[in-house]
Amino acid sequence: MRNSHEKVGIITGASRGFGLSTAKLLAEIRNYQIIGTSTTGAHSCEHAQFSGFALNLSDPDSIRSFVSEMEGIELDFLVNNAGILLEEWDSTEITQELLRQTFEVNLFGTVALTEGLLPLLRPKAHIINVASDWGSFSGSSSPYQPHYKMSKAALNMYTKVLAERLVDRNIRVSSFDPGWIRTDMGGSQATRNPGEVALELLNLLESDAASGHFWHRGTVRDW
Repeated sequence: MRNSHEKVGIITGASRGFGLSTAKLLAEIRNYQIIGTSTTGAHSCEHAQFSGFALNLSDPDSIRSFVSEMEGIELDFLVNNAGILLEEWDSTEITQELLRQTFEVNLFGTVALTEGLLPLLRPKAHIINVASDWGSFSGSSSPYQPHYKMSKAALNMYTKVLAERLVDRNIRVSSFDPGWIRTDMGGSQATRNPGEVALELLNLLESDAASGHFWHRGTVRDW
């Protein structure tokens, strides 16, 4: 039977980078049970409080299968971390193929997963969408990485509308800007350590922060 103090939640994209660092940090806390996902189901987090599942956010059948596997589990949180950046860092060209591929994972798949899991979320649960400064209108206005930026901007709007929808259920929804992290996506020149940022996300998860905001380094930032 579930311990009354135990928190159960999902972290997508938990096989590497920021998702893995977050999963390891939360799994070290005794009252957290972590369900981590990756496209293959493989993972390197060996904690007893962590279990890995396969989930391909670009595949509707994979999303439906994962949601079905979660039936009967009451969730306290969902961290939508999985995302892709397909273009070169100095690319400004917009192609329909890359735009569709990016939106399939960063937006459409993430939304489909979240909507499918909504019935499993307990009162006071917290949904955190990992966004980016690149998805903000107040941030960088450079023309580079257009597919990624547009997908994260749309994800931020999903945060806002979902927060309003879930007020009556007392479920909070936040966007989280991790900054430039040293991961496979961010590269070795990035300024932030994944473990440092994972602690910031944990603090947000455990806080009583108001719903419907965009967070960075522990404070609300502009959209």
